[in-house]
Amino acid sequence: MRDQDSIILNWTGDIQKPVVSILCDTFNHEGFIKETLEGFLKQETTFPFEIIVHDDASKDATPAIVKEYAERYPLIIKTVLQKENQYSQKINFWSDVTFPMAQGKYIALCEGDDYWIDELKLQKQVDFLENNPDYVITWTDFYTRKGSELVPNDFKESLPAVYTVDFDTLFKPYCTYTLTSLFRKEAVDPLDYKKFKYGKDNTLYALALCHGKGAFLNFQAAVYRWHPGGVYSLKTPFFQRYSSYQNIKEILEKIPQARTKNIKGVMASLLKASAFEALKLRKNEEFKNIEEPQLAIDEFLDKAGLSLKLKYLWRYIKLNI
Repeated sequence: MRDQDSIILNWTGDIQKPVVSILCDTFNHEGFIKETLEGFLKQETTFPFEIIVHDDASKDATPAIVKEYAERYPLIIKTVLQKENQYSQKINFWSDVTFPMAQGKYIALCEGDDYWIDELKLQKQVDFLENNPDYVITWTDFYTRKGSELVPNDFKESLPAVYTVDFDTLFKPYCTYTLTSLFRKEAVDPLDYKKFKYGKDNTLYALALCHGKGAFLNFQAAVYRWHPGGVYSLKTPFFQRYSSYQNIKEILEKIPQARTKNIKGVMASLLKASAFEALKLRKNEEFKNIEEPQLAIDEFLDKAGLSLKLKYLWRYIKLNI
């Protein structure tokens, strides 16, 4: 572990007012959280930052590990250790809990099972936003970790050093992952976020992009950990796609700036994928009393052209023979 005094000595300015607030949500991450916190603490910056860790009533040793780090770094780490699980009550951690606590000009997000590997990540992102006032949010490249294997993206070859993200390019490609995001706090009002029934990280990005451009900075700064215990990875492919469809559909309905050809195309693609995945669930007894698959099918068929309907019906026949 780094010594707290050595971190503070690297900062200039008033250490009582952080420039960046790192918000970290964690749940049952005892095998990962140390690496996450170490990635934060290893950041080399010319400015102070704070780390706000929210543990959602973990049933393993995660709270004890978080408390240990908070006691070692009391000037840097703040904690919220829940006694009752908030996710099950559909409470959004960052907008309802950690965001209101944040004192920084900038907000960085990273969940407790992901981690940072570039010690200059925060410095590079803050420098970019300080020098480019028309931009409000940034992301970076990352690896995906599956077991011990680190799998790179192709962004290094396919995207420029700085790739501008707006409503015409958002999700094309999907390079805007939460673990690398850093944005201006003033660009997002958590009260606006709470108006969304199907709010996700994409909603946060869309709200930010209403106030300026986004930038994907093409350097590898983090590791996205794929593991069976991940909340999202436990969902079926249908529910992954359909929840994303509902999210994008709501963004289109509530954010006029998002009504671009690009976002409409993303929404249509997600609805199509949801409908085809729903077909695979029809023989599964577990899903017979769940209405979402049929809703996805009905909406898709209502909007699809004749050729796509025929292709879909042919797939239905093949699966039911």
